[in-house]
Amino acid sequence: MYFRLILVSLVSVLLIGCNKDKVEEETLWGLHQEPIEPKELPQDSGVEELRILWKDNIGGGAVDGFAQLKPAIYESSIFVVNRSGDVYRRDANSGDVIWKVEVNKAVNSGVGVDEGLVVFSFDNGYVSALNASDGSVRWSSSLKRNVSAIPVVGKGRVVIRTSDGLVVGLDSETGSTAWQIKKEVPALTIHGDSLPAITGDAVLVGLSSGKLIANNVISGRDYWEADLSFVRGQNELERLNDSDSSPIIQGATVYTATYQGSVIAAQLQDASTIWRTDMSTRLPMAVSGDSIIVTEELGNIFSLNTSDGVIQWKQDAFTGHGVSYPVVVNGKIVIGDSHGNIHTLDAKSGALIETRNIAKGAVLELVTNGEIFSVLTTQGELVTLSL
Repeated sequence: MYFRLILVSLVSVLLIGCNKDKVEEETLWGLHQEPIEPKELPQDSGVEELRILWKDNIGGGAVDGFAQLKPAIYESSIFVVNRSGDVYRRDANSGDVIWKVEVNKAVNSGVGVDEGLVVFSFDNGYVSALNASDGSVRWSSSLKRNVSAIPVVGKGRVVIRTSDGLVVGLDSETGSTAWQIKKEVPALTIHGDSLPAITGDAVLVGLSSGKLIANNVISGRDYWEADLSFVRGQNELERLNDSDSSPIIQGATVYTATYQGSVIAAQLQDASTIWRTDMSTRLPMAVSGDSIIVTEELGNIFSLNTSDGVIQWKQDAFTGHGVSYPVVVNGKIVIGDSHGNIHTLDAKSGALIETRNIAKGAVLELVTNGEIFSVLTTQGELVTLSL
């Protein structure tokens, strides 16, 4: 038996004592970074570029923080699901509802969308696939395990991660198991498993053990396994080294990161290390030109050069504000925070351009097609903006 370490909740309870009114706020704050005293937000440049296209409350947000309800933009539509099991396809630019399906079960993952499928998972260990065109059910499959990451669709497979170390490839047409592999899970891990990444005929998965594995996405055959992080520290907490930042693949290079470890660039062919920069994160990263953008554990935003890992700039204005992972929209860096704010940064310097409060609740999820982006908060506020 293993135990998943809910670090953020424990730390938050210690901070707030008996003040129950602050439980939700403090817990959500701790979801992204260590709960330290926040700095006062700086004044932005005065430029007003953010424009809200539409917003709505879809209900059933991830108030507990551990349901990864990330939306997806696919074929000019936004697909999103709430905790209560309402699945939407909405026009990305207008917000008009194209279809809505009520599955009436507690959902614990956002949607993986590709190849005409919308896939998500439930608290009870089931995985469901709908047809993207009309929301009709394609199949439902029971893994009898807790699904710990958003399903990823590609190459006729749906790749699933479970909290007990199983990686499963389901047939995208039928939902039947095509292959599965089992990996060891450490005694203590952080809740927040990374999304697999499919490239060519390979699927890459970061593990709670700090390893990165590559397998054939069709058959599950092993390609390679690499240690991303080296265990350090005198106790189990200090030795946590989860690889929760989803792999990013750029040409022949894969970029990934570990908690209490490093940001790493490696050769896609054999996982040999190109460079390694000490930096702790458990959030997804983003690529902007020749830079990797990282939200570090204390809430600092870093830009690393893709060729050698050298730090190009650091933005430390958001420490303690529960900063989200970054996305890149029209050449600018976009992040959210625990107070419903959106911040845009200059990609070359990290300078703050604009801050705007757009919703209630902490910004947990962002998704973009490069031109527009959507934000989902813990209160179920779905906001789509242009920049």
